[in-house]
Amino acid sequence: MQRRISSFALFTALAAAAVALVVWYRASSPVAIPVDEAAVPTPPPREAPTTSSPVSVAPASSTPTAETVSQWIADTMSGDAAKRATAITALAEAPKVQAVPVLRRLLTDAEPQVDRPLALRSLRDLALSQGDADGAIRDAVRNAIYHGDDQTKADDVQEVLDIIEESEHR
Repeated sequence: MQRRISSFALFTALAAAAVALVVWYRASSPVAIPVDEAAVPTPPPREAPTTSSPVSVAPASSTPTAETVSQWIADTMSGDAAKRATAITALAEAPKVQAVPVLRRLLTDAEPQVDRPLALRSLRDLALSQGDADGAIRDAVRNAIYHGDDQTKADDVQEVLDIIEESEHR
């Protein structure tokens, strides 16, 4: 009988200690764990195959020709990831009327790890350089938030939308 009482007392003491730990844990403030800001991944540099035609990128100081922009748009559908990445990035320099529909499509339908972040960055750069008075770029970004799949990083997309909206109010 004595052994049962001491086992019961031990069990009761352990249960009380467990309850006290849980109460203490829930009452204490959460520990702040620093999280580094996630950077949008950029494609690794690759050597272009000798059989492919090089993608022409116009200098930043000049407006690209219609032929160049058409080539960039076509290259966004290329099977060569490096060519696609270069074209998506270059569309940030294209006229907004031509670039936004393509970038809008890429933002929801393209390869999620590289192409979508590049399309998002190009839309941001396009809005910052050419403005978004008509709201077409913001609509494209909102579309990615509302209609993106699980692989679309909604936080990154929302951040770009906030940047664009802030730039329009200046």
